[in-house]
Amino acid sequence: MSACGNILVMYFVKNPAGRIVCLDKPDEYDRWIKTPKFTKPTKLEVEAWQQMRVDKYEESKRRQIIDNYQIDNGVFFATVSGGGDGYGMASANLYSELIKLGVNISYKNKSQSLGLLFHAPYSISRVDTPYRILYTMFESTKVPKDWIEYLKTADKVIVPSKWCQKVFKESAGVDSEVIPLGYDDRFFKPKKRVIKRNHNQPFKFLHYNAFNVRKGFIEVVNAFTKEFNRDEPVQLVLKTTVKKPPIPFNPEKYPNIKVITGQVPQYQLAEICGDCDAFVFPSRGEGFGITPLEAMATGLPTIIPNAHGMTEYFNDRYMYEVNVSHNCPGIYYRYKGQDVGQMTVCDVDHLRQQMRYIYEHQEEANEKGDLASRYVKQFTYKATATKLKTLFDDIMSKPLPKRRPSNILTLELV
Repeated sequence: MSACGNILVMYFVKNPAGRIVCLDKPDEYDRWIKTPKFTKPTKLEVEAWQQMRVDKYEESKRRQIIDNYQIDNGVFFATVSGGGDGYGMASANLYSELIKLGVNISYKNKSQSLGLLFHAPYSISRVDTPYRILYTMFESTKVPKDWIEYLKTADKVIVPSKWCQKVFKESAGVDSEVIPLGYDDRFFKPKKRVIKRNHNQPFKFLHYNAFNVRKGFIEVVNAFTKEFNRDEPVQLVLKTTVKKPPIPFNPEKYPNIKVITGQVPQYQLAEICGDCDAFVFPSRGEGFGITPLEAMATGLPTIIPNAHGMTEYFNDRYMYEVNVSHNCPGIYYRYKGQDVGQMTVCDVDHLRQQMRYIYEHQEEANEKGDLASRYVKQFTYKATATKLKTLFDDIMSKPLPKRRPSNILTLELV
Protein backbone atom coordinates (compact mmCIF):
# COMPACT_ATOMS: atom_id res chain seq x y z
CA MET A 1 0.00 0.00 0.00
CA SER A 2 1.09 3.58 -0.59
CA ALA A 3 -0.28 6.64 1.15
CA CYS A 4 -1.46 9.49 -1.06
CA GLY A 5 -2.79 12.17 1.28
CA ASN A 6 -5.34 10.27 3.36
CA ILE A 7 -5.98 7.69 0.63
CA LEU A 8 -4.40 4.24 0.71
CA VAL A 9 -3.49 2.96 -2.75
CA MET A 10 -2.84 -0.74 -3.43
CA TYR A 11 -1.00 -1.95 -6.52
CA PHE A 12 -1.66 -5.33 -8.12
CA VAL A 13 0.04 -7.22 -10.93
CA LYS A 14 -0.56 -10.69 -12.35
CA ASN A 15 2.52 -12.78 -13.04
CA PRO A 16 2.90 -15.16 -16.02
CA ALA A 17 1.56 -18.07 -13.92
CA GLY A 18 -1.67 -16.15 -13.26
CA ARG A 19 -0.89 -15.40 -9.60
CA ILE A 20 -1.86 -11.95 -8.31
CA VAL A 21 0.80 -10.07 -6.36
CA CYS A 22 0.19 -7.00 -4.20
CA LEU A 23 2.92 -4.33 -4.26
CA ASP A 24 3.38 -1.50 -1.80
CA LYS A 25 5.39 0.95 -3.93
CA PRO A 26 4.31 2.64 -7.17
CA ASP A 27 7.81 2.42 -8.68
CA GLU A 28 7.80 -1.37 -8.17
CA TYR A 29 4.41 -1.56 -9.84
CA ASP A 30 5.66 0.50 -12.79
CA ARG A 31 8.68 -1.79 -13.18
CA TRP A 32 6.74 -5.06 -13.04
CA ILE A 33 3.82 -3.95 -15.23
CA LYS A 34 6.36 -3.17 -17.98
CA THR A 35 7.94 -6.61 -17.62
CA PRO A 36 6.94 -9.03 -20.43
CA LYS A 37 4.02 -11.34 -19.57
CA PHE A 38 3.14 -9.40 -16.39
CA THR A 39 -0.33 -7.88 -16.70
CA LYS A 40 -2.79 -5.78 -14.77
CA PRO A 41 -5.55 -7.97 -13.22
CA THR A 42 -9.18 -7.07 -13.72
CA LYS A 43 -11.28 -5.61 -10.91
CA LEU A 44 -13.10 -8.95 -10.56
CA GLU A 45 -9.79 -10.82 -10.27
CA VAL A 46 -8.57 -8.49 -7.53
CA GLU A 47 -11.85 -8.77 -5.62
CA ALA A 48 -11.69 -12.57 -5.82
CA TRP A 49 -8.07 -12.56 -4.63
CA GLN A 50 -8.88 -10.27 -1.69
CA GLN A 51 -11.88 -12.37 -0.68
CA MET A 52 -9.78 -15.54 -0.85
CA ARG A 53 -7.21 -13.98 1.50
CA VAL A 54 -9.90 -12.92 3.98
CA ASP A 55 -11.59 -16.33 3.85
CA LYS A 56 -8.27 -18.13 4.35
CA TYR A 57 -7.35 -15.99 7.36
CA GLU A 58 -10.76 -16.33 9.02
CA GLU A 59 -10.83 -20.09 8.43
CA SER A 60 -7.34 -20.57 9.88
CA LYS A 61 -8.37 -18.74 13.06
CA ARG A 62 -11.58 -20.75 13.30
CA ARG A 63 -9.74 -24.04 12.87
CA GLN A 64 -7.24 -23.14 15.59
CA ILE A 65 -10.15 -22.73 18.00
CA ILE A 66 -11.84 -25.94 16.86
CA ASP A 67 -8.67 -27.99 17.27
CA ASN A 68 -8.57 -27.15 20.98
CA TYR A 69 -12.01 -28.29 22.10
CA GLN A 70 -14.69 -30.86 21.46
CA ILE A 71 -17.72 -29.90 19.37
CA ASP A 72 -20.49 -31.88 21.01
CA ASN A 73 -23.28 -30.08 19.15
CA GLY A 74 -21.46 -29.45 15.91
CA VAL A 75 -21.33 -30.97 12.43
CA PHE A 76 -18.52 -33.11 10.99
CA PHE A 77 -18.34 -32.32 7.26
CA ALA A 78 -16.87 -35.27 5.36
CA THR A 79 -16.03 -34.60 1.72
CA VAL A 80 -13.22 -33.99 -0.75
CA SER A 81 -12.91 -30.21 -0.73
CA GLY A 82 -11.72 -28.65 -3.96
CA GLY A 83 -11.71 -31.89 -5.97
CA GLY A 84 -12.33 -31.91 -9.69
CA ASP A 85 -15.76 -33.54 -9.61
CA GLY A 86 -19.11 -31.94 -8.79
CA TYR A 87 -18.79 -32.73 -5.09
CA GLY A 88 -15.38 -31.12 -4.86
CA MET A 89 -16.50 -28.00 -6.71
CA ALA A 90 -19.57 -27.54 -4.50
CA SER A 91 -18.26 -28.61 -1.09
CA ALA A 92 -16.12 -25.57 -0.29
CA ASN A 93 -19.02 -23.24 -1.15
CA LEU A 94 -21.46 -25.19 1.02
CA TYR A 95 -18.97 -25.23 3.87
CA SER A 96 -18.45 -21.47 3.64
CA GLU A 97 -22.18 -20.70 3.54
CA LEU A 98 -22.89 -22.96 6.53
CA ILE A 99 -20.24 -21.10 8.53
CA LYS A 100 -21.84 -17.75 7.62
CA LEU A 101 -25.14 -19.09 8.98
CA GLY A 102 -23.48 -19.88 12.28
CA VAL A 103 -23.30 -23.67 11.92
CA ASN A 104 -20.53 -25.14 14.09
CA ILE A 105 -18.99 -27.22 11.31
CA SER A 106 -15.53 -28.70 10.79
CA TYR A 107 -13.67 -31.00 8.43
CA LYS A 108 -12.25 -32.71 11.53
CA ASN A 109 -14.08 -35.34 13.53
CA LYS A 110 -14.19 -33.91 17.07
CA SER A 111 -17.07 -35.87 18.62
CA GLN A 112 -19.74 -33.83 16.87
CA SER A 113 -23.42 -34.73 17.06
CA LEU A 114 -23.94 -34.89 13.30
CA GLY A 115 -21.87 -36.15 10.42
CA LEU A 116 -22.57 -34.96 6.86
CA LEU A 117 -20.97 -36.99 4.08
CA PHE A 118 -21.20 -34.99 0.86
CA HIS A 119 -20.03 -37.55 -1.68
CA ALA A 120 -20.68 -41.05 -3.00
CA PRO A 121 -21.87 -43.28 -0.13
CA TYR A 122 -18.89 -45.61 0.27
CA SER A 123 -17.44 -43.85 3.32
CA ILE A 124 -20.66 -43.39 5.30
CA SER A 125 -19.69 -46.16 7.75
CA ARG A 126 -16.53 -44.21 8.60
CA VAL A 127 -18.62 -41.25 9.78
CA ASP A 128 -18.93 -42.33 13.41
CA THR A 129 -21.13 -39.50 14.73
CA PRO A 130 -24.39 -40.36 16.53
CA TYR A 131 -26.39 -39.23 13.48
CA ARG A 132 -25.22 -39.76 9.89
CA ILE A 133 -26.46 -37.69 6.95
CA LEU A 134 -25.53 -38.66 3.40
CA TYR A 135 -25.90 -36.00 0.69
CA THR A 136 -25.37 -37.72 -2.65
CA MET A 137 -26.74 -38.17 -6.18
CA PHE A 138 -26.55 -40.28 -9.33
CA GLU A 139 -26.98 -39.48 -13.02
CA SER A 140 -28.70 -42.53 -14.53
CA THR A 141 -31.88 -44.40 -13.67
CA LYS A 142 -30.38 -47.10 -11.41
CA VAL A 143 -27.89 -46.68 -8.59
CA PRO A 144 -25.06 -49.26 -8.54
CA LYS A 145 -25.90 -52.39 -6.56
CA ASP A 146 -23.01 -51.89 -4.18
CA TRP A 147 -24.42 -48.48 -3.19
CA ILE A 148 -27.50 -49.96 -1.56
CA GLU A 149 -25.96 -51.28 1.66
CA TYR A 150 -24.16 -47.97 2.22
CA LEU A 151 -27.27 -45.90 1.52
CA LYS A 152 -29.16 -47.89 4.14
CA THR A 153 -26.40 -47.23 6.70
CA ALA A 154 -27.21 -43.51 6.72
CA ASP A 155 -29.78 -42.12 9.16
CA LYS A 156 -30.91 -39.70 6.46
CA VAL A 157 -30.22 -39.51 2.74
CA ILE A 158 -30.40 -36.16 0.95
CA VAL A 159 -30.51 -35.79 -2.84
CA PRO A 160 -30.56 -32.56 -4.92
CA SER A 161 -33.58 -33.34 -7.13
CA LYS A 162 -36.94 -35.07 -7.10
CA TRP A 163 -35.71 -37.09 -10.08
CA CYS A 164 -32.86 -38.48 -7.94
CA GLN A 165 -35.33 -39.14 -5.14
CA LYS A 166 -37.41 -41.31 -7.49
CA VAL A 167 -34.31 -43.18 -8.76
CA PHE A 168 -33.12 -43.96 -5.23
CA LYS A 169 -36.56 -45.19 -4.20
CA GLU A 170 -37.25 -47.32 -7.27
CA SER A 171 -33.78 -48.82 -7.74
CA ALA A 172 -32.60 -49.08 -4.11
CA GLY A 173 -35.72 -48.89 -1.97
CA VAL A 174 -34.23 -45.90 -0.15
CA ASP A 175 -36.26 -42.90 0.99
CA SER A 176 -34.59 -39.50 0.70
CA GLU A 177 -35.20 -35.82 1.21
CA VAL A 178 -34.72 -33.27 -1.58
CA ILE A 179 -32.50 -30.22 -0.99
CA PRO A 180 -31.46 -28.62 -4.31
CA LEU A 181 -27.87 -27.53 -4.88
CA GLY A 182 -26.97 -24.10 -6.21
CA TYR A 183 -24.39 -21.87 -7.89
CA ASP A 184 -21.88 -19.34 -6.59
CA ASP A 185 -23.65 -15.99 -6.83
CA ARG A 186 -20.52 -14.08 -5.79
CA PHE A 187 -19.13 -14.43 -9.31
CA PHE A 188 -21.93 -15.48 -11.66
CA LYS A 189 -23.84 -12.23 -12.05
CA PRO A 190 -26.02 -10.78 -14.85
CA LYS A 191 -24.23 -9.13 -17.73
CA LYS A 192 -25.81 -6.87 -20.33
CA ARG A 193 -25.34 -8.31 -23.82
CA VAL A 194 -25.41 -6.53 -27.17
CA ILE A 195 -26.97 -7.76 -30.40
CA LYS A 196 -23.92 -9.06 -32.21
CA ARG A 197 -25.17 -8.56 -35.73
CA ASN A 198 -25.31 -4.82 -35.00
CA HIS A 199 -21.70 -4.77 -33.78
CA ASN A 200 -20.00 -6.88 -36.45
CA GLN A 201 -18.85 -9.44 -33.87
CA PRO A 202 -19.14 -13.25 -33.93
CA PHE A 203 -22.04 -14.73 -31.99
CA LYS A 204 -20.57 -17.18 -29.47
CA PHE A 205 -22.18 -20.42 -28.30
CA LEU A 206 -20.56 -21.79 -25.14
CA HIS A 207 -20.36 -25.38 -23.91
CA TYR A 208 -18.30 -26.17 -20.85
CA ASN A 209 -17.40 -29.44 -19.20
CA ALA A 210 -16.50 -30.22 -22.79
CA PHE A 211 -15.13 -33.60 -23.96
CA ASN A 212 -17.14 -35.47 -21.33
CA VAL A 213 -19.50 -37.70 -23.31
CA ARG A 214 -22.11 -37.54 -20.55
CA LYS A 215 -22.26 -33.75 -20.84
CA GLY A 216 -23.32 -33.96 -24.51
CA PHE A 217 -20.32 -32.43 -26.27
CA ILE A 218 -20.72 -34.87 -29.19
CA GLU A 219 -24.24 -33.58 -29.79
CA VAL A 220 -23.06 -29.96 -29.47
CA VAL A 221 -20.23 -30.31 -32.00
CA ASN A 222 -22.39 -32.26 -34.46
CA ALA A 223 -25.21 -29.72 -34.24
CA PHE A 224 -22.91 -26.72 -34.64
CA THR A 225 -20.85 -28.04 -37.53
CA LYS A 226 -23.93 -29.22 -39.43
CA GLU A 227 -25.94 -26.04 -38.89
CA PHE A 228 -23.47 -23.20 -39.34
CA ASN A 229 -21.24 -22.54 -42.33
CA ARG A 230 -17.65 -21.45 -41.91
CA ASP A 231 -18.34 -18.02 -43.35
CA GLU A 232 -21.13 -17.23 -40.87
CA PRO A 233 -20.13 -14.92 -37.98
CA VAL A 234 -20.76 -17.63 -35.40
CA GLN A 235 -18.31 -19.32 -33.02
CA LEU A 236 -18.48 -22.36 -30.74
CA VAL A 237 -16.44 -22.04 -27.53
CA LEU A 238 -15.61 -25.34 -25.83
CA LYS A 239 -14.33 -24.94 -22.26
CA THR A 240 -12.72 -28.05 -20.79
CA THR A 241 -10.73 -28.83 -17.65
CA VAL A 242 -8.41 -31.20 -19.50
CA LYS A 243 -5.05 -29.91 -20.69
CA LYS A 244 -5.30 -31.44 -24.16
CA PRO A 245 -8.54 -32.18 -26.05
CA PRO A 246 -9.02 -35.81 -27.09
CA ILE A 247 -10.15 -34.57 -30.49
CA PRO A 248 -7.89 -32.29 -32.58
CA PHE A 249 -9.66 -29.13 -33.70
CA ASN A 250 -7.41 -27.97 -36.52
CA PRO A 251 -8.01 -24.23 -37.08
CA GLU A 252 -8.01 -24.77 -40.84
CA LYS A 253 -10.74 -27.40 -40.60
CA TYR A 254 -12.65 -25.79 -37.71
CA PRO A 255 -11.96 -22.05 -37.98
CA ASN A 256 -15.01 -21.12 -35.91
CA ILE A 257 -14.42 -23.53 -33.00
CA LYS A 258 -12.35 -22.28 -30.07
CA VAL A 259 -11.12 -24.61 -27.30
CA ILE A 260 -10.18 -23.28 -23.83
CA THR A 261 -8.30 -25.90 -21.81
CA GLY A 262 -7.34 -26.35 -18.16
CA GLN A 263 -8.94 -25.54 -14.83
CA VAL A 264 -9.73 -21.91 -14.07
CA PRO A 265 -11.10 -20.23 -10.94
CA GLN A 266 -14.80 -19.48 -10.76
CA TYR A 267 -14.42 -15.78 -11.49
CA GLN A 268 -12.65 -16.57 -14.77
CA LEU A 269 -15.36 -19.04 -15.71
CA ALA A 270 -17.90 -16.30 -15.02
CA GLU A 271 -15.95 -13.99 -17.31
CA ILE A 272 -16.01 -16.62 -20.08
CA CYS A 273 -19.79 -16.85 -19.67
CA GLY A 274 -20.03 -13.08 -19.81
CA ASP A 275 -18.09 -13.01 -23.07
CA CYS A 276 -20.44 -15.48 -24.81
CA ASP A 277 -23.98 -15.14 -26.15
CA ALA A 278 -25.72 -18.50 -25.57
CA PHE A 279 -25.09 -21.68 -23.58
CA VAL A 280 -25.64 -25.21 -24.90
CA PHE A 281 -25.80 -28.16 -22.50
CA PRO A 282 -27.52 -31.27 -23.93
CA SER A 283 -26.35 -33.44 -21.03
CA ARG A 284 -27.21 -37.14 -21.06
CA GLY A 285 -27.51 -37.37 -17.29
CA GLU A 286 -27.31 -35.08 -14.26
CA GLY A 287 -28.11 -35.62 -10.62
CA PHE A 288 -28.87 -31.89 -10.53
CA GLY A 289 -26.78 -29.85 -12.97
CA ILE A 290 -25.12 -26.72 -11.57
CA THR A 291 -23.51 -25.66 -14.85
CA PRO A 292 -26.68 -24.35 -16.56
CA LEU A 293 -27.54 -22.34 -13.43
CA GLU A 294 -24.14 -20.63 -13.56
CA ALA A 295 -24.64 -19.76 -17.22
CA MET A 296 -28.18 -18.49 -16.71
CA ALA A 297 -27.06 -16.41 -13.72
CA THR A 298 -24.97 -14.33 -16.14
CA GLY A 299 -27.99 -13.89 -18.43
CA LEU A 300 -26.94 -16.43 -21.06
CA PRO A 301 -29.85 -17.83 -23.12
CA THR A 302 -29.54 -21.54 -22.35
CA ILE A 303 -30.49 -24.73 -24.21
CA ILE A 304 -30.99 -27.85 -22.05
CA PRO A 305 -33.24 -30.93 -22.06
CA ASN A 306 -36.14 -31.15 -19.62
CA ALA A 307 -34.70 -34.43 -18.33
CA HIS A 308 -33.07 -36.18 -15.34
CA GLY A 309 -31.87 -33.92 -12.51
CA MET A 310 -32.32 -30.69 -14.47
CA THR A 311 -36.08 -31.17 -14.27
CA GLU A 312 -35.70 -29.73 -10.76
CA TYR A 313 -35.42 -26.23 -12.21
CA PHE A 314 -36.40 -26.53 -15.88
CA ASN A 315 -38.95 -23.95 -16.99
CA ASP A 316 -39.49 -23.12 -20.67
CA ARG A 317 -40.26 -19.51 -19.77
CA TYR A 318 -36.60 -19.03 -18.86
CA MET A 319 -34.72 -21.52 -21.04
CA TYR A 320 -34.90 -23.25 -24.41
CA GLU A 321 -35.69 -26.95 -24.46
CA VAL A 322 -33.92 -29.46 -26.68
CA ASN A 323 -35.85 -32.68 -27.26
CA VAL A 324 -34.61 -36.11 -26.21
CA SER A 325 -34.36 -38.49 -29.18
CA HIS A 326 -33.68 -41.77 -27.37
CA ASN A 327 -32.21 -43.43 -24.29
CA CYS A 328 -28.83 -45.10 -23.99
CA PRO A 329 -27.25 -47.30 -21.30
CA GLY A 330 -25.63 -45.45 -18.42
CA ILE A 331 -21.88 -45.80 -18.91
CA TYR A 332 -19.38 -45.36 -16.09
CA TYR A 333 -15.79 -46.53 -16.05
CA ARG A 334 -16.11 -47.59 -12.41
CA TYR A 335 -19.28 -49.59 -13.03
CA LYS A 336 -18.28 -51.15 -16.33
CA GLY A 337 -20.37 -54.22 -17.05
CA GLN A 338 -23.05 -53.31 -14.49
CA ASP A 339 -26.64 -52.36 -15.26
CA VAL A 340 -26.92 -48.80 -13.99
CA GLY A 341 -30.03 -47.96 -15.97
CA GLN A 342 -30.52 -45.47 -18.76
CA MET A 343 -29.43 -41.98 -19.77
CA THR A 344 -30.93 -39.70 -22.40
CA VAL A 345 -29.51 -38.57 -25.74
CA CYS A 346 -30.65 -35.25 -27.18
CA ASP A 347 -31.94 -34.84 -30.73
CA VAL A 348 -29.15 -33.25 -32.79
CA ASP A 349 -31.55 -31.95 -35.46
CA HIS A 350 -33.69 -30.22 -32.83
CA LEU A 351 -30.56 -28.85 -31.16
CA ARG A 352 -29.54 -27.39 -34.52
CA GLN A 353 -32.94 -25.71 -34.81
CA GLN A 354 -32.72 -24.21 -31.34
CA MET A 355 -29.21 -22.89 -31.90
CA ARG A 356 -30.25 -21.35 -35.20
CA TYR A 357 -33.36 -19.86 -33.60
CA ILE A 358 -31.38 -18.15 -30.83
CA TYR A 359 -28.87 -16.80 -33.34
CA GLU A 360 -31.63 -15.33 -35.52
CA HIS A 361 -33.73 -14.04 -32.59
CA GLN A 362 -31.08 -12.43 -30.42
CA GLU A 363 -33.38 -9.79 -28.93
CA GLU A 364 -35.83 -12.44 -27.70
CA ALA A 365 -33.01 -14.68 -26.49
CA ASN A 366 -31.41 -11.87 -24.48
CA GLU A 367 -34.75 -11.07 -22.86
CA LYS A 368 -35.19 -14.70 -21.89
CA GLY A 369 -31.63 -14.78 -20.57
CA ASP A 370 -32.34 -11.72 -18.44
CA LEU A 371 -35.46 -13.36 -17.00
CA ALA A 372 -33.44 -16.52 -16.32
CA SER A 373 -30.78 -14.57 -14.38
CA ARG A 374 -33.52 -13.50 -11.96
CA TYR A 375 -35.24 -16.88 -11.84
CA VAL A 376 -32.11 -18.83 -10.82
CA LYS A 377 -31.41 -16.63 -7.79
CA GLN A 378 -33.48 -19.08 -5.77
CA PHE A 379 -30.83 -21.77 -6.48
CA THR A 380 -27.70 -20.56 -4.68
CA TYR A 381 -25.32 -22.20 -2.21
CA LYS A 382 -26.74 -19.91 0.46
CA ALA A 383 -30.23 -21.30 -0.20
CA THR A 384 -28.87 -24.86 0.01
CA ALA A 385 -27.02 -24.11 3.26
CA THR A 386 -30.12 -22.48 4.76
CA LYS A 387 -32.16 -25.64 4.15
CA LEU A 388 -29.36 -27.80 5.57
CA LYS A 389 -29.15 -25.66 8.71
CA THR A 390 -32.90 -26.02 9.26
CA LEU A 391 -32.49 -29.79 8.95
CA PHE A 392 -29.53 -29.82 11.38
CA ASP A 393 -31.45 -27.76 13.95
CA ASP A 394 -34.44 -30.06 13.72
CA ILE A 395 -32.33 -33.20 14.18
CA MET A 396 -30.36 -31.80 17.11
CA SER A 397 -33.54 -30.69 18.86
CA LYS A 398 -34.38 -34.37 19.40
CA PRO A 399 -32.59 -37.21 21.25
CA LEU A 400 -29.82 -38.66 19.09
CA PRO A 401 -28.96 -42.38 18.81
CA LYS A 402 -25.83 -43.77 20.44
CA ARG A 403 -23.09 -45.00 18.14
CA ARG A 404 -19.83 -46.59 19.18
CA PRO A 405 -17.03 -44.14 18.28
CA SER A 406 -13.94 -45.14 16.34
CA ASN A 407 -10.41 -43.76 16.36
CA ILE A 408 -10.83 -42.05 12.97
CA LEU A 409 -9.91 -38.38 13.31
CA THR A 410 -10.29 -37.28 9.72
CA LEU A 411 -11.99 -38.75 6.70
CA GLU A 412 -9.57 -39.40 3.86
CA LEU A 413 -10.98 -42.20 1.75
CA VAL A 414 -14.05 -40.62 0.19
